[in-house]
Amino acid sequence: MPGFNRLSIQSKMILLLLAVSLLSIGVISWIGYRSAREALMTATRNQLQGVRVAKTTTLKAMLESLRDQVVSISDSKAVIEGMVAFREAHRELAGLTLPPAESAQLDAFYRDYFIPELDRNVPGTPVVEQYLPNRPAERYLQYHYTVANPAAYGDKQNLEKAPGDASAYGRTHAELHKFFARAVKIFGFQDMMLIDADSLDIIYTYEKTTELGTSLDNGPYAGTLLGVKVRAMRQQKDRDDFKIVDFEAFRPNLGRPMGFALSPVFDGARMTGILALQFPIDTFNSVLTGNFRWKEEGMGETGETYLVGPDGTMRSRSRFMYSDPEGFLKSMAGSKVPTSLVDQIRRQGNVLCVLPVESPTAEAALNGQSGIMETTDYRGREVLSAYGPLELDSLRWGVLAEMDLAEAEAPVRAFARRGVIAAAGLSLLVAVAALGAAYGLTRPLRLLADGARRLGAGETDVQVTVRSRDEFGELAEVFNDMSASIRTQKESLERQVRENQELLLSILPASAVAQRLEGDEKANREFADVTVLFAEILGMEEFSARAGEARTLALLGDLIGAIDEAAERAGIEKVKTIGGSYLAVCGLSLHRPDHARRVVQFAQEMARILSIFNRDENAGLSLSVGINSGPVVGGVVGRRRFLYDLWGDTVTMARRLAGGDAAAIRVTASVRDRLGDQFHFRGPVRTDAKGGGEAWEVTA
Repeated sequence: MPGFNRLSIQSKMILLLLAVSLLSIGVISWIGYRSAREALMTATRNQLQGVRVAKTTTLKAMLESLRDQVVSISDSKAVIEGMVAFREAHRELAGLTLPPAESAQLDAFYRDYFIPELDRNVPGTPVVEQYLPNRPAERYLQYHYTVANPAAYGDKQNLEKAPGDASAYGRTHAELHKFFARAVKIFGFQDMMLIDADSLDIIYTYEKTTELGTSLDNGPYAGTLLGVKVRAMRQQKDRDDFKIVDFEAFRPNLGRPMGFALSPVFDGARMTGILALQFPIDTFNSVLTGNFRWKEEGMGETGETYLVGPDGTMRSRSRFMYSDPEGFLKSMAGSKVPTSLVDQIRRQGNVLCVLPVESPTAEAALNGQSGIMETTDYRGREVLSAYGPLELDSLRWGVLAEMDLAEAEAPVRAFARRGVIAAAGLSLLVAVAALGAAYGLTRPLRLLADGARRLGAGETDVQVTVRSRDEFGELAEVFNDMSASIRTQKESLERQVRENQELLLSILPASAVAQRLEGDEKANREFADVTVLFAEILGMEEFSARAGEARTLALLGDLIGAIDEAAERAGIEKVKTIGGSYLAVCGLSLHRPDHARRVVQFAQEMARILSIFNRDENAGLSLSVGINSGPVVGGVVGRRRFLYDLWGDTVTMARRLAGGDAAAIRVTASVRDRLGDQFHFRGPVRTDAKGGGEAWEVTA
């Protein structure tokens, strides 16, 4: 461009600064906006997916724990014997009839309390005749344990002995109720029921509500999900059977949503009953809502995680119903949700098992699919929805983590506004700067001075751009070459420092390297709780005599290398090797709660590696290992040629346990106590170790 080169420096600076700067601002702003939008939306999607996966994992663990609890309790001696005793006592009640006065009190309880309370919480109009008990046994039990019980309905579980019940049932209840009550309180259940496997009569309940004595075969609650699952379990008669009953508005609890865990009770080879543990939905709500602290969990102003049941209705609390009930109900009244459902939500004070969720994500989750998409939620709002299934036994729920699309995209819009403002400001600033630079020929010198200051401050990638062919351009080229040379030298120095640090890490533990880099040459440090392994390879002298010293040394190097690789895989740090001795530790540089288990497994792997070596080389070597857990002191030994070593009673005891000619993996009592039943031990066995001669040998 001959014409351009003939322009003055002032003109060149004006044209170049304006053209390059404005074009750069435009391109960078566009690229920045697109990149930021993609990054922000990806971050929001990942956050929702992470929340959904975390909640699903937690709920799955809760359900699995619930399964283990109900199976364990149903197989306990107390439940098995209690089921037999209650069955016999309950059958004796068939011939008892309530006196007229007591019978009238029972009828009045249903007519004046239970039916009106139930009517307030469930759809339709309950009829007293539908729920009123009519068989002698159930009328007898409900009068003495529900109606005559002085506690308020829902708090009648503390009654151990009904004053008016002199039957065998009363004696059985007085004897066993306290044991069942303790189990309910320990595991946090709402209720515990014992169901006769033959008649499906509920012969015992912890809560003493209106299901007591009724039949799940043909009684008033036979049509519940509980009744359906109980009948299926009776038909299967499988000792290992287990069922989760989905949440439903359980009418004995006045319509409160409840779920059940079922397991059969066997007396020998005969199925005598079914154990039903009732758990409230509140425990699941606590996990899903983060104890109703959505914002603290990173869900912003509109984010929430909720469950959808197989019937397409919600199984957890709605954030919007919880935070603004009237506003939520008002918005629901103007939606496609039927007025009857809105009225029911208003009556029961929540959306559980009532509000339908008719979204593609809910349908996909219930079909076992997972993913994330933009859709419309149960409020009719556009949301970003992460979805997936939660499955256990035959039960499947959908887990949805959602946030309003407007809130999810708010950071993008805010970034765009800031970008436009910044671009406009930069354009104005560049124009003013270009005009100002035109009045001074010292602009290149200022640029070079600024570059020199930055270089002096430690920036090694400083480059000064001067496009002219004058002396300033030549000076800028020299400066840039100098900056590049400094950068190259710095990179070379940094590379050498990294190589030196890697060499240190190959010799010392990471914690010791960190201490030396901080100026502690000895790197001495106390470690409160680690597990130390000291191993002796026995028979090296005999093998060396047969194979020769050179070959023995080479093979020993291969053997130690294989053991080192196993140690690295197991998270074990090798401290040192001397001949056939091997000292290692776990829990030193990196805290590992299971360091004892890792060391024992590593010792077993060492034995396996040595057996392979013996097979391949016909060596006849054996391994004696001592393992101990406790405090140690570690530090660097030597100044120029140094190594890392451990001291303390913990190391001494491990070394002594490895002494002797017997090949074995020996652990101290403290190690065995930590491991419990994770390994098979033989012992205690006597050793020659000082300071406590007993040890335990790992047998498998």
